[in-house]
Amino acid sequence: MKYSKKHYQNLLFDTKELYDRLLNYFDVRELVTPWAYTKFKHRGDYFFLSRIDPRLLITILFIRETTGLKMTINTYKWGGRFDERGVRDNLSPLVMARNSAYWSGHVFAMAVDFDLEGMTATEVRSWLKKHSEELPFKIRLEAKLNGIEISWVHLDVVDDPRLPKVYLFNV
Repeated sequence: MKYSKKHYQNLLFDTKELYDRLLNYFDVRELVTPWAYTKFKHRGDYFFLSRIDPRLLITILFIRETTGLKMTINTYKWGGRFDERGVRDNLSPLVMARNSAYWSGHVFAMAVDFDLEGMTATEVRSWLKKHSEELPFKIRLEAKLNGIEISWVHLDVVDDPRLPKVYLFNV
């Protein structure tokens, strides 16, 4: 089923529908670290989802439903190596290793790193740019790390009003 941009935007006001639809495609462990999940799993999936920026949740739902392709974020639930591609918390090694302030969208629950089944990261970024008018919210995409194109998609919903709807940046 194809939904309109307005329909996705309206999910800001119907979080139960948003969370239930997301849970059709994602296990909550794909979005949070194993440390957070272990500590708070007794509170249930809505506990975690309610702490993630709804614009991010709506955007990943839009991508998943519009493309029909499987999105891979964290994989530790299935024995995979990814455990910090969603929300990063104070126990995340990437956060703990910092010697200065770390203002990544991941620590503000506004970013994910992902792969989309059957597409390269470059193809996903191109697809997102091509479909920018359909996107429910503005996004930023990391393109290069130290001058080399990254092989995954970093997407965040950090909203700087000076930036275009889809903004590519390098780190």
